Parts: sequence; structure tokens; C-alpha cells
Amino acid sequence: MIHQNTLKNQKTLARTLIFKPHPNNMVLSSSPTSVDEGIHHRSAKADSASVVDLAEFIHSLPPILRRLKESARESLHARATQDGLRGTADDPVGELFGRIDLGLGEWRKYAHFDPSRNYTRNLVATDDETFTLLLLCWNPGRESPIHDHPCDGCWVRVCDGKIQETRYEVNEKTDKLDIISDEIFEDDAPTFINNTLGYHKVGNPSVSKPAVTLHLYCPPIRKCKIWLDPNDASHPSNAYMCNYSEYGIKSTRVMFEVHVI
Repeated sequence: MIHQNTLKNQKTLARTLIFKPHPNNMVLSSSPTSVDEGIHHRSAKADSASVVDLAEFIHSLPPILRRLKESARESLHARATQDGLRGTADDPVGELFGRIDLGLGEWRKYAHFDPSRNYTRNLVATDDETFTLLLLCWNPGRESPIHDHPCDGCWVRVCDGKIQETRYEVNEKTDKLDIISDEIFEDDAPTFINNTLGYHKVGNPSVSKPAVTLHLYCPPIRKCKIWLDPNDASHPSNAYMCNYSEYGIKSTRVMFEVHVI
């Protein structure tokens, strides 16, 4: 059973600011305020025998992750094999994540939009040990900052609309973040990223329609590095993340606390 643990309070930072959308990001007055406004209702996968609902996924995932962790502790070879499988067709975590029913009824209650934000982070489930599952709701034309993933990885599926992912790598000679890929995803096939594959930013390329994505982090993360200027790779900021809502209930916390380092 997943307990609704409150996120631990972060230490007061010497220099703290609330992360706001970059002024160059597109801002539209038609941003949705509810999940049904402008959302296309995606049906479940045709192969219903392989589909799992969110409750079954949340119950089944932790034992898989614990077995993988135990195996990695016992053998460096096992750890290397796991690292190589992540994000492939043979990845047991990605395989289970890819079978979640993404019908609207599964995620509707977790979807909260806020037209004043680029996007919202909505906690679906966590055990505070092996995983965190988040639903991100994207306003049209908005995006995240460039960021890393200080965990084993992040798996993403599109629940509705489409998203654009731009990946970067550090150019040591120029001290810049160079773009290495730029893709738009419209189907619900899982994508995967970790720090060995680069850093990325994610956004909604549509100028009129919202988007919703499901993100799995293993293990949970409380902070990450973000880059507000891709031309200054050696000076990232630390972002301490909070959720817009938790278990379907809206939170009063700010979504980011950013410590410039």
C-alpha cells in the first residue's frame, strides 16, 4: 500500500528564487483550467490482456525494482547488464510501464492545469524508496528548463496531446550545451532518459492544445540540476522540486525552489 507521505521540508537556502517561465516562452490566454477542456480522450490499448491499471502497476513495480537492486549489489556484471537494458525492449521496468492503461479514467483525477505555469507536477504515487510516478500537465507552447536526472532514469509516456523533447550534451571546449536530438512524440510508447544519454528539456509544441504526460522516476528524486542558459554549461542551478498536487489534491507549495550555484 502506498502511504501519502508529505515531502520533507527543504533547508532554507541562502539564495532562493521561484522558477518562473522564461520571457521568451509562448504564453497563451487560452490555457485550460480543467482536464476535460481541450483534452482528447485516448482509449486503452487494443491488447487488453496485457494492460494493467495504475493500481496494479503501483503494486507490481516495487518488487521488481527491489529484485533488480539486490541483483546489482551482488554482481557488477548484473549492474552493467541492467544499465544496458534500461530503455530497451528487454527493460522489465519499461515493459511494465508501457502496459499501463492510459485511458482518461485512469489519470483524470490527478490532472491539474494552471494557466500561470508552464506545466504542473502532480504526484500519482510514491513509496519514497524505489519510485515516484508523476502526471505532468502542459499548457500550450510551454516547456521545462533543461535538466538532468540524478537517478537510474526517467521513463515517459504521452497520455494526451504531444510533447517535444530536446536532448543536450556538454561541449567541454565551448562550455555550452549542444543539441544532440530534437523529437516530437504523439503516441504513448515509453521513452527513456538518464544522464548517460544526456540532459533534456520537454515541452508542448502545440500552440492551442494542452498535453499530459506520465513520468516514472526510479528511485525518487528531490532535486536536480537545471540550466537556465545553455551557453553556460558549467554553471547550472540546483532545483528542489515540489508538487502542484499530491494524490489528486492540490498543494500550496511552489513547484520549484532554485538555488543558483
